[in-house]
Amino acid sequence: MEKQSIFTNTCSSSSWIRGSCIGRGCFGTVSKALSKSNGVVFAVKSVDLATCLPSQAESLENEISILRSLNSHPHIVTFLGDDVSKEGTTTFRNLHLEYLPETDVANGGIVKSETLLRRYVYCLVSALRHIHGNGIVHCDVKSKNVLLFNGGSSVKLADFGSAMELEKQTVEIAPRGSPLWMAPEVIRREYQGPESDVWSLGCTVIEMLTGKPAWEDQGFDSLSRIGFSNESPFIPAILSELGRDFLDKCLKRDRSERWSCDQLLEHPFLSQDRYSFFTESSPRCVLDWVNSEFDVEEDIVESTPEFTVSAMSRISKLATTGGAIWESNGWVEVRTHASEELGVKMEYPVLIRAESELTTSSESNTEESESTSAITCELLLLLVLVVENIQIYATFYPNLIIIIPS
Repeated sequence: MEKQSIFTNTCSSSSWIRGSCIGRGCFGTVSKALSKSNGVVFAVKSVDLATCLPSQAESLENEISILRSLNSHPHIVTFLGDDVSKEGTTTFRNLHLEYLPETDVANGGIVKSETLLRRYVYCLVSALRHIHGNGIVHCDVKSKNVLLFNGGSSVKLADFGSAMELEKQTVEIAPRGSPLWMAPEVIRREYQGPESDVWSLGCTVIEMLTGKPAWEDQGFDSLSRIGFSNESPFIPAILSELGRDFLDKCLKRDRSERWSCDQLLEHPFLSQDRYSFFTESSPRCVLDWVNSEFDVEEDIVESTPEFTVSAMSRISKLATTGGAIWESNGWVEVRTHASEELGVKMEYPVLIRAESELTTSSESNTEESESTSAITCELLLLLVLVVENIQIYATFYPNLIIIIPS
């Protein structure tokens, strides 16, 4: 079924503004961007067509093709479109994605709450079931490719540059993805399919718990252990019995014995009290952080999370003096050009709309600004403590913007 968009812009004279670089890697760069026509903020993944390696361009084209073929899913980063842009003398191929301002799970720290872990895993299994049902294998499931959103209460699967369509798989297997997350059959170049993604999922869950890959990086020796030994990754004892059994179903060395995503969604680790681990969050969770819900063994020393801070401190970090200045020197205007040869199109669902009437005085008195911020933080703290179950998405005050995650 062809995807429907809320807003489509295919005009060759349309323009958008490229902002600061927020990611860089072997694939190219990712930047923040702003549509001048409708005020939508999005992320753009780009490669310089003149200087990029052929593999970089192929990876980006592959990701565009894969995401374009998928219907939207709440736990997969949203595809907004693609184009070719001319910026000065440089020509870029661009993939447009929803902008998720939070970090990836790998940089978000160890997941200390089993309830939160179950929620993340449910989101990932749901996303994988969706793509597997459409004949697609992700091939690179790992924490780095899992993005946090909604205040860290949920996640989305991203980076489909290594993904492939099952029907296009050849007899000769060229392993795709990151070696320490690859399944044994992939290391052996025998097969790469949905079952391989499930193995990578199991390794990713261990990574979320420990902050490290499931296998120690020892070069060729690691690949030999993964592909040709009888070993399986060590499952942390701190995980509950249900959690350990769930991972056991993911990490069977014989791929025919691994559970499918449909089966995993019915595993008690994800199905038991599912409603509660999706509904227990409230506006108070910004102030009340749960340290840990894991079963703690007697020989394990429990530590205080590094990000546990006072309510006032957390509130103050949500306030910033000065408004959003989209037309700053850090933004570059981009004029897009339609390209029939590449099947270019642009789709912009209205995900985030910049406030067109927001104005900020850059010459405001510093002391007045700091006083306003302190007073507003105190009032905000009082409001949160007194009034519950109320969602405030944006409060505009002279020279002050306060964003409260729901």
